[in-house]
Amino acid sequence: MLLLLTVALCAAAGVASAPEGLLVGSTAAVTTVKLVHLLCFATSWGATVWAIFIGGVIMFLNLPRHMMGSLRGKVFPACLALTAACTAVSSATFAWLHRPWQAMPAVERRQLGVLVAAAGLDLANLLLFAPKVLKVIRERHKLERGLGVGDLGSFDGMRSNARAAGCCAALAAANGRFRIAHALSALATLTSAAGLAAHSCYLAGKLAP
Repeated sequence: MLLLLTVALCAAAGVASAPEGLLVGSTAAVTTVKLVHLLCFATSWGATVWAIFIGGVIMFLNLPRHMMGSLRGKVFPACLALTAACTAVSSATFAWLHRPWQAMPAVERRQLGVLVAAAGLDLANLLLFAPKVLKVIRERHKLERGLGVGDLGSFDGMRSNARAAGCCAALAAANGRFRIAHALSALATLTSAAGLAAHSCYLAGKLAP
């Protein structure tokens, strides 16, 4: 997945920095670039909405605490890699379609900045924040198993964790590290989602009445 992400980011950089005259005069080629932009943006936006509002909620409500943590450890990195790659490609195609950049209207410059920021946040989440969250989750799972808690559903598991943390300093410290790492990861995800939502409004404004 990281290899595919690297390829996507390199391809995005190549498209964004392509010669200004490349593909000009080819309606089919320009249409293809527009299609790539829309498909990549839609994929990133859909994956983000699913991960935040649907998939994560379903896992939280229906899976035992430790099973949910293990599944998130597999699903979320893949989702973040997908959204980072797709948003980076969307940024690159958007930049190429609006060259020369010096003459780009202010509204398009803002949209490009939003897309680049969203891709950067997803990349930071994938490489920095999410790994810290998952590392602390594994530490908490190990401590909870030693204390005999964690196999319950999410709500009961949270209450059991809170009670166990009252008499286990190591678990209390792990809980504190989890809250900080999770807050940073969630903030990055929500900020990226807000940027994608803003771009969807921009695209909606381009639709013919």
